[in-house]
Amino acid sequence: MKEWKKGELALVTVPAAFLYAQPDDAAGPQTDEVMSGWAVAATGAEQAGWVPIQTHYGYLGWIRREALTPLTEESLASRREDGMLRAASAWMDIYDQPKVQGRLIVSLPRGSFVSRAEEEKDGWIRIRTFQGAEGWVHERDTAPRMDDDSFLMDGGEQAVCFHRLRERILKKIPEYELRMGVVRSALAYLGAPYRWGGKAPGGIDCSGLAFMCWMENGILIYRDAQILPQYPVRKIEPANIREGDLIFFPGHVAVYLGNGKYIHATAYAKTPWVTVNSLNPADADYREDLAAGITECGTIF
Repeated sequence: MKEWKKGELALVTVPAAFLYAQPDDAAGPQTDEVMSGWAVAATGAEQAGWVPIQTHYGYLGWIRREALTPLTEESLASRREDGMLRAASAWMDIYDQPKVQGRLIVSLPRGSFVSRAEEEKDGWIRIRTFQGAEGWVHERDTAPRMDDDSFLMDGGEQAVCFHRLRERILKKIPEYELRMGVVRSALAYLGAPYRWGGKAPGGIDCSGLAFMCWMENGILIYRDAQILPQYPVRKIEPANIREGDLIFFPGHVAVYLGNGKYIHATAYAKTPWVTVNSLNPADADYREDLAAGITECGTIF
C-alpha cells in the first residue's frame, strides 16, 4: 500500500471529504471540505492513514488516505486544457445513458470537477469523473471550471498566483457581470443547512459559502473569515460595498447582495442555514447584532 510523502500530488476521488486540523477526526470538528476532482499536494509524511495536504487554494489540513489517488505533475498541468467542467447544480447525477432513465453511476456535489469528453446528444454531455468512471450529465447541471491549479503547479509556495488568477478573470469578465455571477452563485446555496467546515449544498459554513461563490466565478479567496495579503481580497470602507463584496464580523463573513441585503451561512438558532438578512433597521430581516458588529469589508476589485 502506498505511503504518502511530502510533495506528492493527489486528486480527491471520493464525492467529498473533510479536512481536519489533526490526524484524528475525533480530536475536533472538521475544518474544510474538498470535492471530487480537486487537486491537493502532500505536505508531509502519512500518519496512521492520514495525509497532511495543501489544497489548490492554499488551505492546510489532514485528510484520510482513502479519499486520494496519486496525480502526476504532467496530469496536473494538462488539466488546464482538458475542458474541465464543474458541477453547477446541488448534485450532478451521472448516468450510463444520455437520459434520466439510464442507470445512475454516481452523484457528485456542487463544485466537483469532471473532464469533458467530445460526445454530446440532445442536451447531454459525455464526461469522465476523476474516479475513472464515464457517463452522461445534462448540460444544465454543468458549468466551465473558472479557477485553476496554478498554486500547486508553482509548488505551493508562491501565493502571487491567486492575484494573477484574479487579473486573468478581470480581463475576461466585466466587473458588473462578475459581481452578478457571485450573487447568483451565493443565492444557489439559499436554504442549505449550516455545517461547520462544510462547502457543499448538504451543509456549508460562512466562509465556505463566500469561498464557493467566488471560486465558481474564477477567483480563489481565503477559506476562513479574514483578509490575508496573499489573497486578492482587500479592505474597503463599509459605505463602499457593492454586490459580491464581503462583510466581515468577529469570526463570521457574509456576501453582500446589494440594496442593504446580505447572504450568509449562519448557526443562529432561529435560522441555522444559508439565509438573507438586512443592514436596514426598518426591514423585518434586520439583525442588529450583526449590523452593529461589522469589523471590516472587502472586495477583489
